[in-house]
Order: sequence, then structure tokens, then C-alpha cells
Amino acid sequence: MNVWVSFQEAGHATALGKSVLRELDAEARANYLSRHSLADLTPRTITRREELLRELDAAAGPLSMDRGEYSRGTTCAAVPVYSGDQVGSIGISFRSDRMYRTTEVRARLLDSALRVTRRLTLPEY
Repeated sequence: MNVWVSFQEAGHATALGKSVLRELDAEARANYLSRHSLADLTPRTITRREELLRELDAAAGPLSMDRGEYSRGTTCAAVPVYSGDQVGSIGISFRSDRMYRTTEVRARLLDSALRVTRRLTLPEY
């Protein structure tokens, strides 16, 4: 994968970033978006704030996707993990021609996210 822009600056174009952005309240999202431009990384990258917010709000379930928005030919999926009031994300990247595995990837990510969240929040787990 070629990294065209700092990963921290590409939350709008990555599944990991979208996963975290979806969990933020409106004020925190606005704060992030006021400090980061929506860089045009590939022809599929969302570069309009309204379109990004629409996608974040419309997503059903915890899975966030990046379908070639950060890197051409690469698909990424991510789900949130929690530690108290802190949110993070775990994800996986794979070649876009393997999109047919999304159902399997989703199930494994959800299971992993649950285990990570339990580990972070329940010390005896």
C-alpha cells in the first residue's frame, strides 16, 4: 500500500478513521473536520464534508468501510473498540478483488472488537 498522506490526517478516507468519527458527538466531529482537510487521495475519496457526514450517519451497524478511498485497489473494514469513555478502532485491509469476504471479515472484526473492549475494560478478563 502506498501512503500518500499522513494516516492521522486521513480519517475521512480510512475505515479506521470513519469508525472513530462515527462514535464522536457532533461537536467533536466538527472539531476534527475544522482542523483537517478532506484530502483527495483517490478518485473514490469523499472530499465534501456533507457527503462524509451523510455516510457516517447512514451506516447501519458498527462496520465502517473504505472502498479504495485511501489507497486504490485496497478495501478496509473497521469496528470501534472502547475503554471507558475512550474510543478506538481495529480494522483489516485487503485487496479490493476480495470484497466477497466482507461478511467473514465483519464477523471476525466484531468478535475481535468485543474481546479487545473486554480486555480494556475488565482487568480480570
